[in-house]
Amino acid sequence: MIIFDKDNSPFEQFKNFSELLNFFQENGGKIGQLFDLQEVENLLKRPVAKVTTIECNQFHDSNNILILGDAAHAVSPSLGQGCNSALEDVMIIDELLDKYQDNWDLVMPAFTEKRVPDAEALQQLSNYTFPRKKSLIFEYFLRLRISRLLNQWFPKNFYRPIFELVTETTLSYQEILQLHQGWINKVKQSQ
Repeated sequence: MIIFDKDNSPFEQFKNFSELLNFFQENGGKIGQLFDLQEVENLLKRPVAKVTTIECNQFHDSNNILILGDAAHAVSPSLGQGCNSALEDVMIIDELLDKYQDNWDLVMPAFTEKRVPDAEALQQLSNYTFPRKKSLIFEYFLRLRISRLLNQWFPKNFYRPIFELVTETTLSYQEILQLHQGWINKVKQSQ
């Protein structure tokens, strides 16, 4: 996956397929070596996909309609949490059905109340975990290495990186955002 701003295609600078192939082979490491001229041509013929996000402040309408998953909170694929958050929605609905003895009049507003803040947090985590500005990319990878080491040595004092927290823990997206709010704010301000 190659991510770039919609008005700034990195491919426009190349005059022909051969130049782009050379670029991938010189800068793409082992993956770049897998490209051939046909692959580059195929890549450029594909339409550019647009990332669609959805933000809702309510996931239900009375007791008739309940939306979940991407219908309620589609996010950038950068953290790979679309399916995970949808499955978490189902788990929470199940818990609420047990808690409120299958009373949908109580379940639906409780679901909205519980999930909207997490959906908003996931939106921020997805949009701002990975910097787009070159000046922050080095810092991002440096922070990643240092936080892994410090967490290994002092797990009570230093948190794991965002990606590890969303994929390997049961912390809510809100909790993860709270732990890494400083970094998220820095990336957000740089864009």
